Amino acid sequence: MASHKANTQAASNRPFIITFSGIDGAGKTTQIEYLVSHLQKQGLRVRLLSFWDDVAVWSKMRSGVGQTTVDSSPTAQVTQSSFVPKNNKHIRKWYLTAARAGFYLLDVVRLHRLLASQRIQNSDVVIFDRYIYDQVANIYSKSLAARIYSKILLKQAPAPDLPFIIDEWPAAAFARKPEFPLEFVHRNRENFLHLRELVPQLIVISPGKPEDVRNEICHYVTRSRVLSPSPTKGKTEDAAANAVVRRQTSCSVQNDPTASL
Repeated sequence: MASHKANTQAASNRPFIITFSGIDGAGKTTQIEYLVSHLQKQGLRVRLLSFWDDVAVWSKMRSGVGQTTVDSSPTAQVTQSSFVPKNNKHIRKWYLTAARAGFYLLDVVRLHRLLASQRIQNSDVVIFDRYIYDQVANIYSKSLAARIYSKILLKQAPAPDLPFIIDEWPAAAFARKPEFPLEFVHRNRENFLHLRELVPQLIVISPGKPEDVRNEICHYVTRSRVLSPSPTKGKTEDAAANAVVRRQTSCSVQNDPTASL
């Protein structure tokens, strides 16, 4: 009970956090760019962070983990053709999984420090391009050990206010970004969808046209407290009224996504 109260208080004292997760090629970057622009037009101070670049510990060193295995594998030509992956998450050797499990704990520690930093506290909204959910999806399995570890890791990580998983059909995602083998993309997507068993508050956005996905995301954003006037941020009543007008005219929703959840 005390832990839940402390987490609630900490969340109220930090910026509004929105996270985007999902398989490569799902269209996260497009949706993030639109949302950043949309929120900035509301007069909000938005900071965009990349989990891999801004949070991951020793990311450059981790980029090379498993490279020897990749070079000697049958899929090497796929992974080294059009795109160069930032990491070799599709390689599931036991020793790599063990190493990743340790790194992910360090990532959570660094994430807490980052969110407590002054440059983050001066923001109204922080948007993450990938989050700890993506890390868990990389090593998730139905084994008891993997599930226990995932639960521990997720419990220790700060809970976002709006955690989105942008879903996409594997074939379509692979066509846009053939960075990893298609077989891995299928498995990775299944892992993301299974995460809702561990984190019920995850918001899965179903595959669709970019504008439909955007409208569904906007639906959740406009229903959240992020666009509500906040006295602690020094917003005036006039600014809040103007934000409401802009919100109503610039973020249309064609369907209620909650009906399919």
